[in-house]
Amino acid sequence: MNCGKLYFTLERKANPYEEDQLNGLWGSIQINYEYLGLTENILDWEWDINEVIEWFDEAEGILAIKNLNVLNDGNKSIAELRNLGYERFFFFSEDEQYLYYKELEECFSDYKFHLRGTPTQIYYIGLNNGEGELSYFCREQKVYKRYCFNMDEFLESTKETLLNFR
Repeated sequence: MNCGKLYFTLERKANPYEEDQLNGLWGSIQINYEYLGLTENILDWEWDINEVIEWFDEAEGILAIKNLNVLNDGNKSIAELRNLGYERFFFFSEDEQYLYYKELEECFSDYKFHLRGTPTQIYYIGLNNGEGELSYFCREQKVYKRYCFNMDEFLESTKETLLNFR
């Protein structure tokens, strides 16, 4: 799979919620993907930039080393594999069902990126078959979107971007 470049673009903005001026770091949050000279804007939202900082601080150590440990012979995206896990409907007991879903969520939680409190997509970012990947289910088009990138470059550019907001 040919890979492009995934990166965040963050910009401080005035908080439109006057009562919340002391809490948060309001701004524009974008996730962009460059491939063959074209840039696609995957996410464009105004929200608390601290959401990105907190996610990255928790995920940074995992992103570079945790490869998806799920049978993936069909070369499916992380988002698709997660959703396929929920298609199982037969269990011998409620305990088995509870443990199955608990393990499923634990497996994919390290890959999850979402701006809490927003209706934005849930994105899955991580290593899949050894390559960086961002994937999600596009509700409008009813398809899985998948973007391949160099994980080390993504981690470095995100670190650099976040330095301006710490």
